[in-house]
Amino acid sequence: MPRTKQIDRTLLAATAATAAFGVIMVGSASAPLAREYYHLSQVEFAFRQLVAVLLGAGALLAAAFVPLEWVTDRRVALAGLAATWAALLLAFLQAPVAGTHRWLHVPFFTVQPSSLAKVTLPLALASFLAHRRAVRADARWTLRLALAMACLTIGLVLVEPDLGSAALIAVAAAAVLIAAGTPWRPLALLAAAAVPVLLIAIALKPYRVERVRSFLGSTSYQVHQSLIALGRGGLLGKGPGQSVQKLFYLPQPHTDFIYAIVGEELGFLGAAGVLAGLAIVAARGFRAAEHAASEPQGLLAAGLATSFAVQALLNVSVCLNLLPAKGLPLPLVSAGGSDVVMTMLGI
Repeated sequence: MPRTKQIDRTLLAATAATAAFGVIMVGSASAPLAREYYHLSQVEFAFRQLVAVLLGAGALLAAAFVPLEWVTDRRVALAGLAATWAALLLAFLQAPVAGTHRWLHVPFFTVQPSSLAKVTLPLALASFLAHRRAVRADARWTLRLALAMACLTIGLVLVEPDLGSAALIAVAAAAVLIAAGTPWRPLALLAAAAVPVLLIAIALKPYRVERVRSFLGSTSYQVHQSLIALGRGGLLGKGPGQSVQKLFYLPQPHTDFIYAIVGEELGFLGAAGVLAGLAIVAARGFRAAEHAASEPQGLLAAGLATSFAVQALLNVSVCLNLLPAKGLPLPLVSAGGSDVVMTMLGI
């Protein structure tokens, strides 16, 4: 097929290598936890990650051959966002998990609707803004409607509650708006208005207040253990599977703090290699935005690439105690079915 010549092989190779590495590291980081705490096979979480990667690979390859003109069609994009809103609302009708409504339980699997929003909101904004500009619609109403879509999506994620994902989705939306040429003044006013919302969201949850207090004062237990793991790794690491911090010192080492286990087992060189793989994916995403064949395609690529890059930077920054702890996985590497599948779909 002619479209195969348009596949970015560098992007595909970086994605495949990083995702495969993630399966291996999830297996290494989670083995003691699966066996001793959950009483499961020590390869249970690695198997789940492999299934997620295979599903994501199917989504990636399928999406690569879907005509982009169809994907960025305004009706298709807005229908996808509406479906995401429905999923976010349906999660509130189900029993909470750990006091939150972040997951939607459907037959045979569980979906995290906020992961859907990381793709569907940038897609909807990109197609909507490009369409409104093409028909020379009123710029003020266009901006108001776009902000309404973004605020509704972010608000639904925020009240799950999931502050980290809400902030990441806001960054993706802002990237699309900036790429579309939105004037800086309304964006600055919106950012200023978001500050008190952020402070209130932190103040309403004691664990968030504690995270900020720990960051500003003494290091929290989890971040402290992360720094120990990274420090133990040195240049070359202790060797694959030889992490000590995963032996119930670092809580849930296969999820948000898997980067620390990478640093402990594979050292600075291994940790830098992971960052290089993620940087290649993000860079190729920005290149796709620059060379896109149409405006909605370029806006979509800009939003997805920004979201991917910021998510990776936030996760690593938390592991290095450069930011307060927040629940964001390392893209393609941390355990997490919905996030892996939707990340690969976005790629």
